[in-house]
Amino acid sequence: MPARHRSVLLHESIEALNLGNGKIFIDATYGGGGHSSEIKRQNGKIKIITIDQDPETGADITGNFRDLDTLLGDIRPDAILLDLGFSSIQIEGGVEGLSFQRDEALDMRLSRKGPTAADILNSWDESAIELILRGFGEERFSKKIAREIAERRKIKPFETTSELVDAVLAAKPRHFRDRIHPATKTFQAFRIAVNSELDALEEGLQKGFEILNPSGRFAVISFHSLEDRIVKNFFRDKARAGLAKLITKKPITPSDEEVKENPRSRSAKLRIIEKHEKTNEYK
Repeated sequence: MPARHRSVLLHESIEALNLGNGKIFIDATYGGGGHSSEIKRQNGKIKIITIDQDPETGADITGNFRDLDTLLGDIRPDAILLDLGFSSIQIEGGVEGLSFQRDEALDMRLSRKGPTAADILNSWDESAIELILRGFGEERFSKKIAREIAERRKIKPFETTSELVDAVLAAKPRHFRDRIHPATKTFQAFRIAVNSELDALEEGLQKGFEILNPSGRFAVISFHSLEDRIVKNFFRDKARAGLAKLITKKPITPSDEEVKENPRSRSAKLRIIEKHEKTNEYK
């Protein structure tokens, strides 16, 4: 059965965007299309433009949100949404290597371009691998896992997800108290590295804010602490500079009911900012 995508914080994010007739909404991480579909259902008079770096999603524009300014040209949106999660379709078969629950090629490239996760695993030195695990995965056992990866690839290059899982389990045995699979943080770290996600987020936030119309709103749904920290600091700095106001002083999180229905939503955080009327940063 095909994966069924559930958009996280769907109604909370749409309500917070404060959309109305004639407004231009940019869904900059189209994915499974849940947010855009619901907005269209609620109000057909809102102009929706969808963007995704994954060419398989069917978005209006194929590209990374880090290039929002060039992707949109002269268009000035009234609302922008970045949903930094992955659709169930992408995780469960659309992009090889994103999930440690299937044995498949270690790819992880959303854009289908550039080095794969296997390329990084097999060619980067041990210290660089350790830095990826510690910096992007916040993995406590980064040194042990990096050492295990370095030793195993001498015998056979990494090709599949199961080979990476085996390396992690050898360095970090599963414990009955684990709340998440031992390989979760390792896969997160390499996915971020392969797709340059944190750099893209920093650039996308700045460019999105620049092209946003005065009184426009910018909403971001993040799924781990590294992303949320970047969004929190960016929004806070814009507010302190008098360029915007925080719509959410604390992040909106999923209800207990949503987490029960969709466990993947448990770590989601929604933050929203509104650009001040007299602000025009775009040059």
